[in-house]
Amino acid sequence: MSPLDSSSAQRSANRSRVIHALRQHGAMSRAALAEIGLSRSTVASVVGELIDAGAVVELGGDGPRAGNGNGNGFAAPGNGFGANRGGAAKAGRPPTLIGLKGSLGAAVGVEIGNGIVRIAVCDVAQELLRHQAVAVDEQTSPEDTLLLVDRLIDGLLEQTGFRRDEVIGVGIAMPGPIQRRTGLTGRACTLKPWVGLDPRLLGEHVLGLPVHAGNDANLAALAEMTWGAARGLRDYAYIYTATGIGAGFVMDGSLYVGANGTAGEIGHTTINEDGLVCACGGRGCLNTLANPDAITDQLWQSHGRRPSIGEVIALAHEGDAGCRRVLADAGRHIGVAMANMYNLLDPELIVLGGSLAPAGDILIEPLRQSMMRRAIHAGEAVPDVVAGEIGIDVVVVVGAAAAVLRDATRFPLPVR
Repeated sequence: MSPLDSSSAQRSANRSRVIHALRQHGAMSRAALAEIGLSRSTVASVVGELIDAGAVVELGGDGPRAGNGNGNGFAAPGNGFGANRGGAAKAGRPPTLIGLKGSLGAAVGVEIGNGIVRIAVCDVAQELLRHQAVAVDEQTSPEDTLLLVDRLIDGLLEQTGFRRDEVIGVGIAMPGPIQRRTGLTGRACTLKPWVGLDPRLLGEHVLGLPVHAGNDANLAALAEMTWGAARGLRDYAYIYTATGIGAGFVMDGSLYVGANGTAGEIGHTTINEDGLVCACGGRGCLNTLANPDAITDQLWQSHGRRPSIGEVIALAHEGDAGCRRVLADAGRHIGVAMANMYNLLDPELIVLGGSLAPAGDILIEPLRQSMMRRAIHAGEAVPDVVAGEIGIDVVVVVGAAAAVLRDATRFPLPVR
């Protein structure tokens, strides 16, 4: 290779490193970009080339903010979507951030949940543009569900101004594990028509677009790492509470799914060996003690009916003693599982998301206390437990889009 060819190859590699960092972390300052292993002079040169090529743009110190989609909001108050990755601002003028130009392409997130399908469209600058939810019968065939998804994608793309050929990929989130070797949904998937199918291959066949498929808890963990409570962290655990309780583990900056794709099925860890039989066939699984159905089932006698989990949380915040008790009990059970998880993995933060997160400290404080009693380093370095910052209605679906933004091979950048 001639010196000229070698220099050109190095410049191309440096551009790729900068683009990859912006894809993973969103808008960054030049100083933060230098921390990926490039000199400041190289960063300045590469950024200049990318600006001239129309691939990146300079942003204000706060970076891009959340579009409100269709009015439902994205993150908790005060937490902007695509928030500043340039480090905490010191006194004085915040640094100018560099971000990918959003108009270069779009990523679509799809959540196929129990009784609902959600769709979101983000641009490559990590900006949420639109999202939509539609109720669906849980027994609808996978093919018919994906045909509905196809129509919804077309509708949202039309609203955002992106063409279908500008979509770099579709992320599909499933409520259960996906086997790593085969790509098939496991029997623990709570949508039974999807068990034993390959959602990636089926999605690509119906949608005609590149598809990434993943477990809902894993993708929600990716969302909180990209935009929410775990921004900037490389080792943390996300607890997702829905029909069941799952966990997403981020280890050294990457999702950990295990050898078979079933890592994080924390709802099926044993809490009481003599407890109720779980759907998985085991006894005393965490799901039988602390998932939403287990919580609401306990209120028949005291309340004369079975309220929804949303009602239970609302009543608890209003001071209802029974509702506060069942949520606190659930927190203590989850805390046992969290202590075991902490003793094995040692995360720097635990984020609680999903349907139980709005309970806040009513559930989280008993969870902390239960975990502290059992954690091997109790009182020294036990990680904090916080509620997720991203709304429960969108955390999974934007996590599916985030997976595409991080890993898509079809990434349209006008740089050669």
